[in-house]
Amino acid sequence: MRKLCISVVIGGLAMMPLSAMSQNMASAPNAAPKADHMLFVENGNKVPASAMGTVRSAAEAAKEQKTVRVEGRADAANAVKQELVKQGAPADKISVRPVAAKPLMKVGDGLSDPTERKVEIKY
Repeated sequence: MRKLCISVVIGGLAMMPLSAMSQNMASAPNAAPKADHMLFVENGNKVPASAMGTVRSAAEAAKEQKTVRVEGRADAANAVKQELVKQGAPADKISVRPVAAKPLMKVGDGLSDPTERKVEIKY
């Protein structure tokens, strides 16, 4: 019985640093974005009017010192970053992560594939 009690106490002590570490990770600043949004830029890398509400929300988050991550094809992601800056977001609070660009494929109606124009905004 004494050996069992000692092993439970030692086992509990061994697990303590892991639980403390998980609490620190959860409370770390910029641990994970709280909001994910997706938009599709128009041909010519223009942010559509339908996405402006999302862009304004992300710009407000950047103004509150949150880091805004923009992911997508480099040209589309940079167009979204430029729009965020136009909306008053500090440029140093916006990080762009370009996704490998593939040549835009033409679909049956002659328009480019919209999945290639997808941009994700995370903050």
